[in-house]
This record gives sequence, structure tokens and C-alpha cells, in this order.
Amino acid sequence: MAYTSRFDNFRRLLAYVSFGICVLVLAAYLTIISRSYFFQDDFEFWPYYSTLHLSELFNPAINFGRPITRDLYFFLTSHLLGADSSNYFYLNLVVIAGVCTLIYRTLREFDLDPWTAATAAMVYFYMTPTVPHASWISNSQHTIAHLFSFWFIFSTLRDINAGHPRVLRSALIYGLAMFSNVSSLFALVFVGLHVVLRHHRSPLNRFIPLVSGIALLAACTLAWSLAISHSADVHYHLDLSLDHSIDYARFYDELLREGMIGSWYRLLFAAILILTLWNWKRNYLLTIPLAGSMATAVGMLFFLGAQRTLGYLAIPYLMLVLTLFSNFAGQVFRAEERRSWVLLTLTVCFIFYSVENGAPTRNNFMLSPYGAGIRDAQEAIKSVPIDKDTTFCFAPEKPSDQPGPAPFWIFLGRGNAFWLVDYGDNYKRRFFYYTDPHCAASDTVRVTIDQRSSMVRVTGVAMPK
Repeated sequence: MAYTSRFDNFRRLLAYVSFGICVLVLAAYLTIISRSYFFQDDFEFWPYYSTLHLSELFNPAINFGRPITRDLYFFLTSHLLGADSSNYFYLNLVVIAGVCTLIYRTLREFDLDPWTAATAAMVYFYMTPTVPHASWISNSQHTIAHLFSFWFIFSTLRDINAGHPRVLRSALIYGLAMFSNVSSLFALVFVGLHVVLRHHRSPLNRFIPLVSGIALLAACTLAWSLAISHSADVHYHLDLSLDHSIDYARFYDELLREGMIGSWYRLLFAAILILTLWNWKRNYLLTIPLAGSMATAVGMLFFLGAQRTLGYLAIPYLMLVLTLFSNFAGQVFRAEERRSWVLLTLTVCFIFYSVENGAPTRNNFMLSPYGAGIRDAQEAIKSVPIDKDTTFCFAPEKPSDQPGPAPFWIFLGRGNAFWLVDYGDNYKRRFFYYTDPHCAASDTVRVTIDQRSSMVRVTGVAMPK
């Protein structure tokens, strides 16, 4: 009894620690919001959707198969939230909190104790891939997809546990997830594996509609993915070549080695995998579906296209977290079992690895949040007197001898970075991150930029000679 009580107290402590981390990370997010601006793709989406007519929405060649999180989201928010970037950041935080809530309720459907479920759900708030979701408006595409995906998982599991699967409602919710991001396929894999494992001995006719519906939705998702790859501007083709796999493996290895334990992260992940396999018989009803959905997410990410930003790691990373916590359930903890102590130790290590590797200090967030230099450049541009349509060229103080984008291009978007500024006149302004780093074009206002780490600042403005 005393042994069990110690573990109960530890679970509470772990939940309190996780909550405290969430509070600190929220404070950091709010600090970022107060100093940040639109970033990268935002400068392409906001101007486009804020001037788009309703009849022109839902063009597959533009929305990349994401009519909800591209077309509908940016069309509505650009009209309702205006040009104040902080409004979008606050909305992102609300969506992230909603995902945490649905993760908690999903785990409770598996009878995980409230403290364990709460700790696992809170990890989503501060884990590595959530950081760019909270601080980069365009990454709301992923966060909203997570929201609908876990809404689908939770509502379907709740209906199954209540004995009344509602196929049509589940299909409608999943449709929202699929049209947000096709990576939501992981949710179908999770629910499908759960039904097969948990109810394979139940009367067959009870689950035929649900299993048939899941299979149909999976086929629709795959068909939608193929349609996207053939209609969108960017083509994501399946690449199973060894060179591709090695390149991607090297990229993710370098990314994960940024954490506090560096290359030792591999041992941590290997230990988690071994212990999960050691305990899978006790919690296989949750562990196997989570592992299956993680493999689905990794496969879609690893073998398709060239999108390797941190935000795309969210689903596989989250599934790894939840797989770990599924083995942190009550049945694992039995008196005087060494594996219980090992599991507790790994859980704590993984939580703090996530925090250190994903906290807003990553890439000097606190010192140089995204967009800090953009507003500096805006102010410099606003003070330039012009009397005709003008081109502005941004270049570093010491440009490279090689032609190509200037190194700060990522902060200036694709030429729309200052579209949102009201200049008080009707002149057209063109802005380049520019293929000519020396700004040799005639009639061009040269804006000299200095970049130190992630911070960009204007060091001079020169009118054309």
C-alpha cells in the first residue's frame, strides 16, 4: 500500500511539474507575441486571402489540399482579425490548448489515471514541434489538423466505449481533419488498430459499419493525397531510395542532437523503445495503436517530398510521447519491479529533454523572436520619400560573390513582407530578398541589412544614383 502511495504521489508531482513548465512556456510565448510579427509564408497567405473574393476560394492548385487550414482559415482570419499579428498568435494558443484537452480526454477513455493523462497532454503544449506552431501563424495548418484529428479519435472511442458507434458523425469530423492536412491519416490508423485489437472477439455485425467506414475514409485520404501531388504547385512524390533515406535520417539526427543530451538522445529513445516492447503485453491495447499511428506519420513525413521543418515532426513526436505514457499506466507499477523505476526515470528524462529541446529559447527565441527585424525594416522603408512606383532591394552589408537569395531572405518572405504597411499613398512598392545580392539593378533603393544569429536590423538606406 505504501509503495502504491509513493507512486501516486510521484504522479501528482510529475503533473504539477508539467503544469509549472506550461505556465513558464506560456509566459515565454506571450513575450514572443509582444515582439513578433508575421513570418515567411504569412506574407504570402495574408495578402492573398485578404483580397480574395469568396467565389475564388477552394482552388486545389493553391491550397495544397488544405481547404480548411489554408483557404477557410486565412480567408476568415484575415477579415476578422485584421493585420495585427498578435491576434493570430493568441488564436493559435487557444487551438493548442484545445488539442491538449482532447489528448487528455482520449487517454482517459483508455482508463489512464487523471494525473498520468494530464501530464502526457501537457507535454504537447511545450514539446519541440509545438513551439513553431505557437509562434508561426502559417503553422496553424498543423495545429488545427491536430485538433480535428484528436476530436475524431476521442469522439469515436467514446462512442465505442458507450456501445453506440456513430459512423456518420465520425466521418464528418474526420473530413475536417483530412481537409486540414492529410497527415490526419494517423488518426484513422489509431482508431482502426484499436477496434481490431479490442473488439476482435465481439459480434462481427456490430463493428462492420465502423470498420467499413474507416477503410473507406483511408481510401479517400490516399486518393486525396494523390490528387494533391498532381494538382499542387509543389509535388510530393514517394521516394524510397537509399540516398533519400540517408539524407532525411541525417537531417533529423542533426535536429534532435540540439537537445541538452546531444547525441545521447539516441540511447534515450532506444531505452524508451525497449521498455515499451517489454511492457507491451500489459498495455498493448493503447501501445500498438499509438505505435501504428506513429509509423504512419513517420512514413508520410520521411518518404514524401522535401518538407522537413520542425512543425512536421509534431505527430510522430507526439505519438512517441503518448506511447511512453501509455506504459506509465497503473498496471505497470507493481511492488518491487525494477522496470517501474526505470520507466519513471525515463519518463522524467524524456519530459525534460522535450522541454530543453523545444522551449522558446531554441534558436534564441527570447533574444530574437521571428519578425523582430521586419518591423525595423518597415520603419526604415516608411521614411523613404518616393514619388513613383519603386523597387527596394535588401542586401547584407557584405554580400556574397555568389548570386542567389540573401542570407536573411527567410525574414523578408517572398516580396510581400511590407504589403501590410499603410504608407499613406498609392505608389506600388516591390520588395526583393533578391537574386542579385549586390543590388545592381537601376532605380533601386538599396536597404542594407545586418544579420546576427536570428536578429535582422537595418544599417542603412541608399537611394538610387
